[in-house]
Amino acid sequence: MISTAKYWVLLVLFLALVLGYSIYNQTFTSENQTFHSQVVDLNNGYGYQIMRGEKIVILQEYIPGFPGKQKFATEAQALKTANLVITKLEEGKSPILLPTDLAELNIAIATSR
Repeated sequence: MISTAKYWVLLVLFLALVLGYSIYNQTFTSENQTFHSQVVDLNNGYGYQIMRGEKIVILQEYIPGFPGKQKFATEAQALKTANLVITKLEEGKSPILLPTDLAELNIAIATSR
């Protein structure tokens, strides 16, 4: 009878530890998996960076898919492009932007400011 009680106590402790670890791990993982963006002010234009927590995942200094090294004309263009990339990442898709993606966002070439 005593060995049965010890068995149940050990089983309950084990399950409590497993549950505690899974809750802790899930909270830590979800905080680390959250993407956010920052607009980067460059000379004569803008870029963006995508971050996960404190780590930079993507640093985009030029408009992706445009020929040459052309920067975003406005902060708003860089931000809405970054938001589209974040949406793709959160959906598990490739963050690569197609020319049609950029056309839908009305992205224009930067001019001198």
